Amino acid sequence: MKGLILVTGSEGLVGSRFVELSELKDSLHLPKEVELDITDKSELKAVFRSFDFRAVVHFAAFTDVAKAEEERGDKYGDCWQVNVEGTRNLVEAVKPHKARIHFIQISTDMVFSGSTWDPGAYKEDHSPEKDSNKVSWYGFTKAEAERIVQSTLGASATVLRIIYPVRAKFDKKLDYIRKPLQLYDEGKLYPMFTDQQISISFVDEVSLALDKIIIEGYRGIFHAASRDTTTPHKLLSFCLEKTRGIKNAVKPTTLKEFLQKTEASAQRYPKFGGLRVEETEQKLGMRFSTWKQIVEKLVNQGLG
Repeated sequence: MKGLILVTGSEGLVGSRFVELSELKDSLHLPKEVELDITDKSELKAVFRSFDFRAVVHFAAFTDVAKAEEERGDKYGDCWQVNVEGTRNLVEAVKPHKARIHFIQISTDMVFSGSTWDPGAYKEDHSPEKDSNKVSWYGFTKAEAERIVQSTLGASATVLRIIYPVRAKFDKKLDYIRKPLQLYDEGKLYPMFTDQQISISFVDEVSLALDKIIIEGYRGIFHAASRDTTTPHKLLSFCLEKTRGIKNAVKPTTLKEFLQKTEASAQRYPKFGGLRVEETEQKLGMRFSTWKQIVEKLVNQGLG
């Protein structure tokens, strides 16, 4: 397989692990964030003129959901500019070469509402939400990015959705498991939801799925996540048992109670979320771990 693979966001939580694990690491082109501004069209065009890419893996994104919510409706804000316009710029740069360049968009479960009227866990062919009032602003920008990819590149592109990505170690950023573990150690752990349905993505398995997609040239929509769902309360209780040997240490609460006591936006907390992976498993010929298996693998890698 000839040609370079452009990886945006290669310094982030997920992208950096892909770089570490990929069978294709010798072919990866890894500009740092300060070296490649995806919101600058002319800069992107210059990059594509300078290198012979055969694939683009687009990890780069504005992922701070709380800060994104402060920008709700602002198309000049950082979240929209990076997630929507940045993706649009990349896609437009790829479009003339789409027969040769395989574009892979890394997306999120938060393109879905997780609501009572449209509950998960979601299959790969479930349509992302089109009403910005039913999802977080972050989720809406990622849904818009998916629509741009598919409307511009069609069947030549790939979308890979993930949910609450976790890994054993990463100094630059805490994740959905390591943050509450740290808070527990500091005596600051908040109660966890017993009524919110989630799944998690083991970043090592995300990386494996990506390698398969690139090497075999798979197109379409794929999910990389645990094979089953759980609740935040069950997840962290199991993590504390495995890493600290402590049972029943997590105080329970419900999402409804939390939203009643705070001014938090309900869109930030999809109640009935999760991603289904059966079709992806069949297409890629792989089997994802359950959430408990993921925790055990993380512990074996040094979690906690």
